[in-house]
Amino acid sequence: MSHTKTTLKEMEQMLPIIFATPFVQPFILLGGTGTGKSQWISTVVRKAFAESVGLLADDIGMITLRVSQCDAQELAGVALPAKGADGHLITQYTKSPVVQMIEKNGREHGILFYDEVAQSTNDVQKSLADSFDRSEHSIGGWDLPQGWVVIGAGNRTTDKSGANRLLAHLTDRVTIFEVESDVQGWANWALENNVHPLIIGCALQYAEQGFFADGVPATYEQYCSFRSATYASNHLTAFLDVNGQDAPITGVIAKLIEANIGVGATAMLSQYADERGKVPTGNDIQADPLGAHIPDDDVGYQMLAANNAIASSVDSITADNAFAYIQRLPRADLKVTMSRRLQTIMTTNGWVTSSDVVSQFNAQHAEVL
Repeated sequence: MSHTKTTLKEMEQMLPIIFATPFVQPFILLGGTGTGKSQWISTVVRKAFAESVGLLADDIGMITLRVSQCDAQELAGVALPAKGADGHLITQYTKSPVVQMIEKNGREHGILFYDEVAQSTNDVQKSLADSFDRSEHSIGGWDLPQGWVVIGAGNRTTDKSGANRLLAHLTDRVTIFEVESDVQGWANWALENNVHPLIIGCALQYAEQGFFADGVPATYEQYCSFRSATYASNHLTAFLDVNGQDAPITGVIAKLIEANIGVGATAMLSQYADERGKVPTGNDIQADPLGAHIPDDDVGYQMLAANNAIASSVDSITADNAFAYIQRLPRADLKVTMSRRLQTIMTTNGWVTSSDVVSQFNAQHAEVL
Protein backbone atom coordinates (compact mmCIF):
# COMPACT_ATOMS: atom_id res chain seq x y z
CA MET A 1 0.00 0.00 0.00
CA SER A 2 1.11 3.59 -0.53
CA HIS A 3 0.02 7.09 0.35
CA THR A 4 -2.47 9.04 -1.74
CA LYS A 5 -0.92 9.64 -5.15
CA THR A 6 -1.31 13.00 -6.84
CA THR A 7 0.46 15.44 -9.14
CA LEU A 8 1.59 18.92 -8.19
CA LYS A 9 -1.04 20.27 -10.58
CA GLU A 10 -3.76 18.44 -8.64
CA MET A 11 -2.24 19.63 -5.38
CA GLU A 12 -2.41 23.20 -6.64
CA GLN A 13 -6.16 22.74 -7.08
CA MET A 14 -6.43 21.49 -3.48
CA LEU A 15 -4.60 24.45 -1.95
CA PRO A 16 -7.55 26.91 -1.89
CA ILE A 17 -9.56 24.29 0.02
CA ILE A 18 -6.71 23.51 2.40
CA PHE A 19 -6.14 27.19 3.19
CA ALA A 20 -9.86 27.98 3.50
CA THR A 21 -10.16 25.99 6.74
CA PRO A 22 -10.03 27.92 10.04
CA PHE A 23 -6.97 25.96 11.20
CA VAL A 24 -4.82 24.72 8.34
CA GLN A 25 -3.92 21.05 8.68
CA PRO A 26 -0.25 20.37 7.91
CA PHE A 27 0.59 18.18 4.93
CA ILE A 28 3.62 16.22 3.78
CA LEU A 29 4.69 15.60 0.18
CA LEU A 30 6.70 12.47 -0.54
CA GLY A 31 8.27 11.85 -3.93
CA GLY A 32 11.35 11.00 -5.92
CA THR A 33 14.54 13.01 -5.80
CA GLY A 34 14.67 16.12 -7.95
CA THR A 35 10.94 16.30 -8.69
CA GLY A 36 10.53 19.93 -7.66
CA LYS A 37 8.69 19.48 -4.36
CA SER A 38 10.75 21.98 -2.38
CA GLN A 39 10.65 24.69 -5.02
CA TRP A 40 6.92 24.16 -5.52
CA ILE A 41 6.30 24.69 -1.81
CA SER A 42 8.40 27.85 -1.67
CA THR A 43 6.70 29.38 -4.73
CA VAL A 44 3.26 27.97 -5.59
CA VAL A 45 2.19 27.11 -2.05
CA ARG A 46 3.50 30.41 -0.72
CA LYS A 47 1.54 32.33 -3.34
CA ALA A 48 -1.66 30.36 -2.69
CA PHE A 49 -1.39 30.91 1.06
CA ALA A 50 -0.81 34.61 0.49
CA GLU A 51 -3.95 34.85 -1.66
CA SER A 52 -5.97 33.06 1.02
CA VAL A 53 -5.11 35.76 3.59
CA GLY A 54 -5.20 38.73 1.20
CA LEU A 55 -1.45 39.30 1.01
CA LEU A 56 1.34 39.19 -1.56
CA ALA A 57 3.69 36.21 -1.64
CA ASP A 58 6.58 38.38 -0.41
CA ASP A 59 4.55 39.23 2.68
CA ILE A 60 4.46 35.56 3.71
CA GLY A 61 7.33 34.46 5.92
CA MET A 62 9.24 31.41 4.72
CA ILE A 63 11.46 29.33 6.98
CA THR A 64 12.97 26.17 5.50
CA LEU A 65 14.66 23.65 7.74
CA ARG A 66 16.44 20.63 6.30
CA VAL A 67 15.58 18.51 9.29
CA SER A 68 17.60 15.49 8.12
CA GLN A 69 20.65 17.53 9.14
CA CYS A 70 19.27 18.53 12.54
CA ASP A 71 19.05 16.83 15.89
CA ALA A 72 16.04 17.13 18.14
CA GLN A 73 17.63 19.73 20.40
CA GLU A 74 18.25 22.08 17.46
CA LEU A 75 14.50 22.12 16.88
CA ALA A 76 12.81 21.72 20.25
CA GLY A 77 15.42 23.21 22.58
CA VAL A 78 17.59 21.74 25.31
CA ALA A 79 17.11 20.94 28.99
CA LEU A 80 19.23 22.94 31.43
CA PRO A 81 19.60 22.59 35.21
CA ALA A 82 18.43 25.56 37.27
CA LYS A 83 17.45 26.47 40.82
CA GLY A 84 13.79 26.84 41.63
CA ALA A 85 12.26 29.49 43.87
CA ASP A 86 12.73 27.17 46.87
CA GLY A 87 16.38 26.62 46.05
CA HIS A 88 15.95 23.06 44.81
CA LEU A 89 17.44 21.92 41.52
CA ILE A 90 14.95 21.88 38.63
CA THR A 91 15.07 21.39 34.88
CA GLN A 92 14.19 24.20 32.51
CA TYR A 93 13.96 24.05 28.74
CA THR A 94 15.32 26.72 26.44
CA LYS A 95 13.00 28.40 23.96
CA SER A 96 12.73 26.36 20.76
CA PRO A 97 15.18 27.64 18.12
CA VAL A 98 12.35 27.24 15.60
CA VAL A 99 10.16 29.65 17.56
CA GLN A 100 13.09 32.07 17.77
CA MET A 101 13.49 31.92 13.96
CA ILE A 102 9.82 32.74 13.48
CA GLU A 103 10.03 35.64 15.92
CA LYS A 104 13.10 36.97 14.12
CA ASN A 105 11.27 36.68 10.80
CA GLY A 106 8.67 39.04 12.21
CA ARG A 107 5.79 38.19 9.87
CA GLU A 108 2.28 37.50 11.08
CA HIS A 109 1.72 34.81 8.44
CA GLY A 110 4.24 32.32 7.19
CA ILE A 111 5.17 28.79 6.18
CA LEU A 112 7.35 26.57 8.35
CA PHE A 113 8.75 24.06 5.89
CA TYR A 114 10.42 20.89 7.18
CA ASP A 115 12.36 19.53 4.21
CA GLU A 116 13.72 15.96 4.07
CA VAL A 117 11.45 14.98 6.96
CA ALA A 118 11.39 11.32 5.89
CA GLN A 119 15.19 11.25 6.09
CA SER A 120 15.22 12.60 9.65
CA THR A 121 15.86 10.47 12.72
CA ASN A 122 13.10 9.07 14.91
CA ASP A 123 14.02 11.53 17.68
CA VAL A 124 13.62 14.44 15.27
CA GLN A 125 10.26 13.16 14.04
CA LYS A 126 9.12 12.86 17.65
CA SER A 127 10.21 16.43 18.37
CA LEU A 128 8.21 17.66 15.35
CA ALA A 129 5.03 15.77 16.22
CA ASP A 130 3.27 18.60 18.06
CA SER A 131 4.03 21.09 15.28
CA PHE A 132 2.52 18.68 12.75
CA ASP A 133 -0.61 18.42 14.96
CA ARG A 134 -2.78 21.46 14.31
CA SER A 135 -4.60 21.02 17.62
CA GLU A 136 -1.24 21.42 19.42
CA HIS A 137 0.57 23.76 16.99
CA SER A 138 3.67 23.92 19.13
CA ILE A 139 7.25 22.69 19.35
CA GLY A 140 9.25 21.96 22.48
CA GLY A 141 6.36 23.26 24.59
CA TRP A 142 6.36 26.66 22.84
CA ASP A 143 3.34 27.73 20.81
CA LEU A 144 3.71 28.49 17.12
CA PRO A 145 1.97 31.65 15.85
CA GLN A 146 -1.56 30.97 14.63
CA GLY A 147 -0.81 32.62 11.28
CA TRP A 148 1.94 30.12 10.45
CA VAL A 149 1.31 26.81 8.68
CA VAL A 150 3.51 23.72 8.76
CA ILE A 151 4.42 21.70 5.66
CA GLY A 152 6.84 18.81 5.17
CA ALA A 153 8.49 17.06 2.26
CA GLY A 154 10.75 14.08 1.76
CA ASN A 155 11.65 11.15 -0.44
CA ARG A 156 10.07 7.71 -0.59
CA THR A 157 11.63 4.68 1.04
CA THR A 158 12.32 3.28 -2.44
CA ASP A 159 14.42 6.27 -3.51
CA LYS A 160 17.68 5.12 -1.87
CA SER A 161 18.14 8.51 -0.22
CA GLY A 162 18.08 7.42 3.39
CA ALA A 163 14.33 7.93 3.74
CA ASN A 164 12.38 5.79 6.20
CA ARG A 165 8.72 5.24 6.86
CA LEU A 166 7.25 8.11 8.82
CA LEU A 167 6.48 7.23 12.41
CA ALA A 168 2.86 6.16 12.88
CA HIS A 169 2.14 8.95 15.35
CA LEU A 170 2.68 11.48 12.52
CA THR A 171 0.47 9.87 9.91
CA ASP A 172 -2.86 10.64 11.62
CA ARG A 173 -1.88 14.23 12.31
CA VAL A 174 -1.20 15.27 8.71
CA THR A 175 -2.33 14.57 5.18
CA ILE A 176 0.35 12.71 3.22
CA PHE A 177 0.62 12.68 -0.55
CA GLU A 178 2.96 10.80 -2.86
CA VAL A 179 3.81 13.12 -5.74
CA GLU A 180 3.75 11.53 -9.17
CA SER A 181 5.83 12.91 -12.03
CA ASP A 182 3.98 15.31 -14.32
CA VAL A 183 6.13 15.84 -17.39
CA GLN A 184 3.81 18.41 -18.94
CA GLY A 185 3.70 20.32 -15.67
CA TRP A 186 7.49 20.38 -15.55
CA ALA A 187 7.63 21.46 -19.20
CA ASN A 188 5.33 24.40 -18.46
CA TRP A 189 7.61 25.43 -15.60
CA ALA A 190 10.73 24.88 -17.72
CA LEU A 191 9.41 27.17 -20.45
CA GLU A 192 9.18 30.00 -17.93
CA ASN A 193 12.62 29.31 -16.46
CA ASN A 194 14.92 29.29 -19.49
CA VAL A 195 15.40 25.54 -19.79
CA HIS A 196 16.72 24.86 -23.30
CA PRO A 197 13.93 23.95 -25.77
CA LEU A 198 15.80 20.82 -26.88
CA ILE A 199 15.63 19.46 -23.33
CA ILE A 200 11.94 20.36 -23.00
CA GLY A 201 10.99 19.03 -26.41
CA CYS A 202 12.89 15.80 -25.89
CA ALA A 203 11.30 15.28 -22.48
CA LEU A 204 7.85 15.55 -24.04
CA GLN A 205 8.72 13.53 -27.12
CA TYR A 206 10.17 10.64 -25.13
CA ALA A 207 7.97 10.84 -22.04
CA GLU A 208 6.52 7.38 -22.64
CA GLN A 209 9.96 5.93 -23.38
CA GLY A 210 11.27 6.93 -19.95
CA PHE A 211 13.30 10.09 -20.54
CA PHE A 212 12.62 10.82 -16.87
CA ALA A 213 13.29 7.87 -14.60
CA ASP A 214 10.34 6.54 -12.60
CA GLY A 215 12.66 6.00 -9.64
CA VAL A 216 16.24 5.49 -8.64
CA PRO A 217 17.78 2.74 -10.82
CA ALA A 218 18.70 -0.59 -9.24
CA THR A 219 22.22 -0.15 -10.62
CA TYR A 220 24.54 2.60 -9.38
CA GLU A 221 24.34 5.16 -12.18
CA GLN A 222 23.14 8.62 -13.08
CA TYR A 223 19.49 9.02 -14.06
CA CYS A 224 17.27 11.79 -15.37
CA SER A 225 15.09 13.76 -12.95
CA PHE A 226 13.48 17.17 -13.31
CA ARG A 227 16.38 18.66 -11.37
CA SER A 228 19.20 16.92 -13.27
CA ALA A 229 17.59 17.79 -16.63
CA THR A 230 17.52 21.44 -15.58
CA TYR A 231 21.23 21.33 -14.72
CA ALA A 232 22.00 19.58 -18.02
CA SER A 233 20.19 22.39 -19.81
CA ASN A 234 22.72 24.91 -18.46
CA HIS A 235 25.61 22.99 -20.04
CA LEU A 236 23.71 22.45 -23.29
CA THR A 237 22.83 26.14 -23.57
CA ALA A 238 26.44 27.20 -23.00
CA PHE A 239 27.68 24.70 -25.60
CA LEU A 240 25.18 25.65 -28.31
CA ASP A 241 25.68 29.38 -27.72
CA VAL A 242 29.34 28.90 -28.62
CA ASN A 243 29.08 26.19 -31.28
CA GLY A 244 25.80 27.11 -32.96
CA GLN A 245 22.26 25.93 -32.32
CA ASP A 246 22.58 23.13 -34.88
CA ALA A 247 25.73 21.58 -33.36
CA PRO A 248 25.42 17.82 -32.78
CA ILE A 249 25.30 16.51 -29.24
CA THR A 250 28.32 14.24 -29.38
CA GLY A 251 31.78 14.01 -27.87
CA VAL A 252 32.55 15.94 -24.70
CA ILE A 253 29.18 17.73 -24.48
CA ALA A 254 27.41 14.36 -24.61
CA LYS A 255 29.61 13.10 -21.77
CA LEU A 256 28.97 16.24 -19.74
CA ILE A 257 25.21 15.89 -20.18
CA GLU A 258 25.42 12.15 -19.50
CA ALA A 259 27.07 12.92 -16.16
CA ASN A 260 23.86 14.72 -15.21
CA ILE A 261 21.02 12.69 -16.76
CA GLY A 262 22.52 9.29 -17.49
CA VAL A 263 23.23 7.23 -20.60
CA GLY A 264 19.67 6.49 -21.71
CA ALA A 265 18.30 10.03 -21.50
CA THR A 266 21.41 11.42 -23.21
CA ALA A 267 20.96 8.98 -26.11
CA MET A 268 17.35 10.14 -26.49
CA LEU A 269 18.44 13.78 -26.43
CA SER A 270 21.14 13.18 -29.04
CA GLN A 271 18.68 11.42 -31.33
CA TYR A 272 16.09 14.13 -30.86
CA ALA A 273 18.66 16.82 -31.66
CA ASP A 274 19.70 14.96 -34.82
CA GLU A 275 16.11 15.25 -36.06
CA ARG A 276 15.92 19.04 -35.79
CA GLY A 277 15.48 19.09 -39.57
CA LYS A 278 11.89 17.97 -39.03
CA VAL A 279 10.94 21.47 -37.95
CA PRO A 280 11.21 24.78 -39.82
CA THR A 281 13.97 27.21 -38.92
CA GLY A 282 13.35 30.73 -37.71
CA ASN A 283 14.13 32.01 -41.21
CA ASP A 284 11.58 29.60 -42.69
CA ILE A 285 8.91 30.85 -40.31
CA GLN A 286 9.67 34.54 -40.91
CA ALA A 287 9.60 34.02 -44.68
CA ASP A 288 6.15 32.40 -44.61
CA PRO A 289 4.48 32.27 -41.17
CA LEU A 290 1.17 31.09 -42.63
CA GLY A 291 2.70 28.44 -44.86
CA ALA A 292 5.78 27.17 -43.00
CA HIS A 293 5.66 23.49 -42.10
CA ILE A 294 3.84 22.51 -38.88
CA PRO A 295 4.83 19.23 -37.22
CA ASP A 296 1.40 17.71 -36.68
CA ASP A 297 2.23 14.42 -34.97
CA ASP A 298 4.64 15.04 -32.10
CA VAL A 299 4.33 17.58 -29.28
CA GLY A 300 8.10 17.66 -28.84
CA TYR A 301 8.70 18.82 -32.39
CA GLN A 302 5.83 21.30 -32.20
CA MET A 303 7.47 22.85 -29.15
CA LEU A 304 10.82 22.99 -30.93
CA ALA A 305 9.21 24.72 -33.92
CA ALA A 306 7.46 27.21 -31.64
CA ASN A 307 10.75 27.97 -29.92
CA ASN A 308 12.37 28.61 -33.30
CA ALA A 309 9.55 31.05 -34.04
CA ILE A 310 10.07 32.87 -30.74
CA ALA A 311 13.84 32.95 -31.19
CA SER A 312 13.39 34.58 -34.60
CA SER A 313 11.51 37.52 -33.06
CA VAL A 314 13.67 40.64 -32.96
CA ASP A 315 11.02 43.39 -33.28
CA SER A 316 7.25 43.88 -33.41
CA ILE A 317 6.96 42.73 -37.06
CA THR A 318 8.90 39.48 -36.61
CA ALA A 319 7.07 38.87 -33.32
CA ASP A 320 3.74 39.20 -35.15
CA ASN A 321 4.95 36.64 -37.70
CA ALA A 322 6.02 34.28 -34.96
CA PHE A 323 2.67 34.72 -33.21
CA ALA A 324 0.80 33.91 -36.41
CA TYR A 325 2.85 30.72 -36.82
CA ILE A 326 2.30 29.59 -33.24
CA GLN A 327 -1.46 30.02 -33.63
CA ARG A 328 -1.36 27.27 -36.26
CA LEU A 329 -0.08 24.63 -33.83
CA PRO A 330 -2.44 21.64 -33.44
CA ARG A 331 -1.84 21.37 -29.69
CA ALA A 332 -4.18 23.87 -28.00
CA ASP A 333 -2.31 23.84 -24.67
CA LEU A 334 1.03 24.39 -26.38
CA LYS A 335 -0.45 27.19 -28.47
CA VAL A 336 -1.55 29.03 -25.33
CA THR A 337 1.67 28.44 -23.41
CA MET A 338 3.98 29.53 -26.22
CA SER A 339 1.81 32.52 -27.12
CA ARG A 340 1.92 33.73 -23.53
CA ARG A 341 5.68 33.33 -23.51
CA LEU A 342 6.01 35.37 -26.70
CA GLN A 343 3.74 38.09 -25.35
CA THR A 344 5.91 38.36 -22.24
CA ILE A 345 8.94 38.92 -24.47
CA MET A 346 7.03 41.50 -26.51
CA THR A 347 5.98 43.39 -23.39
CA THR A 348 9.50 43.33 -21.95
CA ASN A 349 10.95 44.75 -25.17
CA GLY A 350 8.17 47.28 -25.69
CA TRP A 351 7.11 45.83 -29.04
CA VAL A 352 3.68 47.19 -29.94
CA THR A 353 1.51 45.03 -32.17
CA SER A 354 -1.52 45.83 -34.28
CA SER A 355 -2.06 42.22 -35.36
CA ASP A 356 -5.65 41.00 -35.48
CA VAL A 357 -4.36 37.52 -34.63
CA VAL A 358 -2.90 38.77 -31.35
CA SER A 359 -6.07 40.70 -30.51
CA GLN A 360 -8.25 37.64 -31.16
CA PHE A 361 -6.03 35.47 -28.98
CA ASN A 362 -6.15 37.99 -26.13
CA ALA A 363 -9.93 38.13 -26.30
CA GLN A 364 -10.26 34.34 -26.26
CA HIS A 365 -7.82 33.78 -23.42
CA ALA A 366 -8.27 36.86 -21.26
CA GLU A 367 -8.68 34.72 -18.14
CA VAL A 368 -5.11 33.34 -18.35
CA LEU A 369 -3.32 36.49 -19.51
